[in-house]
Parts: sequence; C-alpha cells; structure tokens
Amino acid sequence: MMQISHVLFRTDDLNRAVQQLTDAGFSVEYGAHPSKAYNAFIWFEEGVFIEIFKIRTIPLLFRWLIRIFGYSPVVDRMKVWKESSGWCDWSLETRKKDLKYYQLLLEYLDIGCKVFKSTRKDLHGRKLSWRLAFPEDTHFPFLMSAYSVNPRPEKITHSNGIKSIRMIKVGKESLDTVLLDALLEDKEALKLMEGCQGLQTVEFLHSNIKIEDILI
Repeated sequence: MMQISHVLFRTDDLNRAVQQLTDAGFSVEYGAHPSKAYNAFIWFEEGVFIEIFKIRTIPLLFRWLIRIFGYSPVVDRMKVWKESSGWCDWSLETRKKDLKYYQLLLEYLDIGCKVFKSTRKDLHGRKLSWRLAFPEDTHFPFLMSAYSVNPRPEKITHSNGIKSIRMIKVGKESLDTVLLDALLEDKEALKLMEGCQGLQTVEFLHSNIKIEDILI
C-alpha cells in the first residue's frame, strides 16, 4: 500500500518564493545549489512534505520527441502544472525503492501510465534516485518510489512553530476514487471536497498559516 508523499506548489520565481517562506518562519531547503535549483522543499520530521517548484521550459521539438518515445503522460501533466496557479498536484509514495508491483497493477487494470527513473544531486551533494509513474489521467496523483537515499532531515525546526501537515484538501470531481481506495493505505491526512478538481490547499497542525497567502 501507499501513503501520501508530498504536495506541489508552482511558482514563477523560486528565489523570491524561498525568501517569502523563510520570512514566514519556514526552514526551506533548495533541491540543488540555489543558482541551479528549480525546486525547494519544506520538510517535516514525518508525514507529507511540500515541494515548491518552477516549470522548466521544454522546447517544442523536444516535447514532440519525448511524446514519440512514450512520455505523453509526462508532457500532459507538465502542461497541467504550467496552467495551474499555486497548488497543482500531489503524489502517493511506496516505502519500497521500486514501483514494479504498482506498474503491474495499473497494467492489469488497463490504466495507462509512464514509469521512469529520476535522479538529482541534492544541496548536500548526495545523488538521489527514485522511480516515478505518471498516469495518463492527470486528475489522479502521480506515484513515486522511496528515494535511494532518504533526503528527509532527522531533525528540523520551523521558527513559526509548525511541525507537520494535518491535512491536504483535494477535489473529488474527476478523481478515480476506486483506484485511490485501492492504493492509499491511510486517508487520515486526506479530505476530498465536492464540486472541485485537484489539490486545493494544505492545512498545518495547530496553525492557520496558508502557503498560498504567503506566496502572493
């Protein structure tokens, strides 16, 4: 079974977003050296974490080529991210370092997706690798394996006192809830909302702070 991994918030200016979040009392870690990073993370000692990212421009020719090689689900999802403002996606994660079981399950259910390996070198120089599965259904969260090296800090303190994410709110409309029920082990941190689509917001434990209010 899987658990909620993380939530994605898109920004047009990563450095400005990191500064705003830092000013708001969050400890924020760039995904790589700040001069090269396209994402940053708000970690908590356990539970759901937050990825703040900016879209990397993919030339039209390259988008055409990767579609030919079967990466249409990736291109389609990035298009959704680009057209979204703020909160744009969420992910489910397995504790294993591969997605073989889930890949076979999706194939058995005749659910199209693209599975591939992703790597990056983090701010501490560690090489991280993990597997991703992007379903063709862009309303469904993408899947990921555990990292080859766990990047989550053992101890982290946010000066605003926030210790964890209590709940994420996701629109129920167009969401395959049957598949979600089959994959997601613990739904305590998930609230499905009627009349909307996609990730709506994130609520912190014992705090009314909203990321979307900070990154204005």
